[in-house]
Order: sequence, then C-alpha cells, then structure tokens
Amino acid sequence: MHKIHRLALPLMFLSLSAAANPQPPESQSQILATVGDQTVTAHDLESAINSSPVSTQFNTLGVDQQAALRGDMLKRLVASRLLLLEAERLGLDRQPELRRQMDDYRLGQLYRAYMDRLRAELKVPDEELAEMKQQFGDDHDALVAAKSAALVGIYRKRQAELIAELKTRYAVQLHPERIVPGVAPDTLLMESAAGLQIRATDLHRTTDQGEPSPREMRNRLTERVELLLVAKAAEDDHVDISQALATYRAESLPAMLLAQKAREWVPNEAAMRAYFKTHPTLGQIAERRHIGQIVVATPEAAEALRKRVLAGESLFKLAGQFSIDPNGRAKDGDMGWVRAGSGMPEIEAALAHLPDGQVSPVVHTTKGYHLVMILERKPGKQLGFESIEDRVRQQMISEHLPAYLEELRKRYQVAWLLPAHSSGAAK
Repeated sequence: MHKIHRLALPLMFLSLSAAANPQPPESQSQILATVGDQTVTAHDLESAINSSPVSTQFNTLGVDQQAALRGDMLKRLVASRLLLLEAERLGLDRQPELRRQMDDYRLGQLYRAYMDRLRAELKVPDEELAEMKQQFGDDHDALVAAKSAALVGIYRKRQAELIAELKTRYAVQLHPERIVPGVAPDTLLMESAAGLQIRATDLHRTTDQGEPSPREMRNRLTERVELLLVAKAAEDDHVDISQALATYRAESLPAMLLAQKAREWVPNEAAMRAYFKTHPTLGQIAERRHIGQIVVATPEAAEALRKRVLAGESLFKLAGQFSIDPNGRAKDGDMGWVRAGSGMPEIEAALAHLPDGQVSPVVHTTKGYHLVMILERKPGKQLGFESIEDRVRQQMISEHLPAYLEELRKRYQVAWLLPAHSSGAAK
C-alpha cells in the first residue's frame, strides 16, 4: 500500500483533531480567523494545544508564555487551512494515492470501533469473578491482573467466534491454495456474497523487500479477511466514522501538498550538498555543559553566598536553601545538561571562560543575581553531510515555506478576528 509522506516541518507539528471532536461548547465556538471559506475557532485552538507535545506543561507556563504558544498554534492552524485549500484547488483529493490511503484508514477505523464495542460488552462470569475474589482476597492489584487476563482470553474466544459468524453471514470463499511462489497480482484469494474481494496484490506492502513468502502471504490473507469482514459488519450496523475520515483528509492533503513542494525545493542530493557547503553550521553540535546555579534577589546576598562556596560549602546545598528560582531550588541548583549558546546572554558570557568546578562571579540578569558553575562538559563537534542529510533537507524546505504560505494568504484571504487583548498574538 502507498503511504503519504508526512514532512517534519515546523508548521505541521500539529494535529487537526478538532474536526473529530464533539460539538464544542458555545464559549469555544468563537471564530479566531477565517481562511478563504474555512474557519479557525477557539475550540480548534484548544484541541491543537491539547494534542501538542507541550500539553502536559502548558498550565505550568507563565501568562506571556501561554499567550506566545497560543499565537504560534493559531498560526500553524491557519497555515494548515491554507495548505488544505490549495491541495483541494490542485485536485490532490482526487489522487489515487489519497483514495487508497483513505480506504485503508476507513477500514481500520470501522474495525476498531466495532471491536471496541465488542470488548466493552464482555465481562468475567460472576462465578469466575467470585472465585478470583476468594483467591486473592485484599490483594487488589492481583485481582485486577487476573480479571484482565481472563478478559483477554474471553475476547480472543469471542473474536474467533465473530469471524466465523461473519464468514457464514457473508458467504465467504477462501482460496489460500492459490498462494504459490510467483502468484499473479490479480489472483483472487477471497470472495464473498457481500462483494468483498481480496487479490494477491492487496497483500503486498511498500516495505516488502522482494516477494513475500507464501507463508507470509497466508498470514496476511487471514488478517485482511478479518479486517474486511469486521469493517463490513460495522457498516451494516451504521457505525459512523465520518468525523474521523474528515479529520484524516484534512491532515493528509496538506501533507501531500508539502511533499510535492518539497520535491521542487529540494530536487536532489547534489542540491542538498551544495546548500550544506554554504551552511556548514547545520552540522555543528554545540558543547554541552552540566550546570549548577543559585539565583537570589540582591547582589549582597549573591556575594555572601559566593564567599561561602569559595570557603568550601556546596553550591547545590545552598541553592536548595536560598535560590529564588522555584525549579532550581527544587533540584538543589542542578540545572542538568545545557547546550552552549541556549541560555541568557549574561549567563553565556560568564560561562564562556569559566573553568570546570569553579563558581562564577555574580551575574546580574532580569531574573536576579546568579552564581553558576560548570560540573563537566561534553565537547562540541562538526558533523558531515551524511550524518545530517535530513536536517539539511528540512532547513531548505523551511526557507521556502514562509514565502509559499504568503502566496497562499494572498490567494485565500486570511482575516484575523482575535479579541482586542490578544490581537497581536498571531500576527
């Protein structure tokens, strides 16, 4: 089966799962932006944040950091809508590649929904459950594990029964004996009264290295039969997956368009090597430093603590007692491994020539008065093209992407409809 290549682009690290969510409450239906005939709502934005890698840390961020993240997410949503509209204009939604992948996704969603419903209906028989409770007594964890193991067995038995029932219901005829070395792609391996068919070509995968063995083909035939039968049963029961399909389409079309543009922007390896030659810093791995730090509110307090460190007291023990940085104090001043150049300019300047194991002079920043120390270092290095080929490719794409999105903004007319207090967040 063909797969749509999903590019690892900064603007596309985003799920558009809002389309598959239940109807949002009225408070989240506010439109934040329009992109042609598309809209981006507050609900879409919240869904994007909740599905992002930073979702678990979002509530710990400051107000300004949260606002910046919301603005960035909103811009990504707008970019996704632009790419979706352009993909539709170019007719990518009519490409056989997308149709094949949409059909695979549809079957998978129908299968999952039907089997989840089946699983939810199963339970351990009362007599068996009573025996478990008597056996494990107050050991709750053991009881839960035993119930789970029993349910797995019940599920597998019910699954086998279901497949047998569906084979009878749809009058399935299987022809595994036709799977021989060199079997023709159009060889019919399964047919049914419901119009379901499986041919040899349906069992081939893009990851195959050469022709699959007959044994592997038979295993795949068994899996494919189960998938088609359960999906057909789900359709007959009117299982609704339209929202999930709409979401998948809205994510796949931009990915297809970006893959197409990437082939224009990065035509071949020679172009990537030429780019790397003029941008060698892409291969630079910065030095990493294991840092200790104390932050206090006044220069007097910092100087007093520095004298104590110089006299032999532990910077880390003092940081746990006196640092005003909550994160640093909780970690006794151990800031972990930090990449050179990633910190505040004042701190970076202090660390530039600081010997390992020595406390720095007092450093003043907007956060307070710092004492820093380097415990150990991991030296930086320069990587060759072969080690960072994908990074070069992504950088070349990222350079072209802003101008391309600007063209799309002019074509589809983006309008920001943000509340007055956040009007600058996404501009």
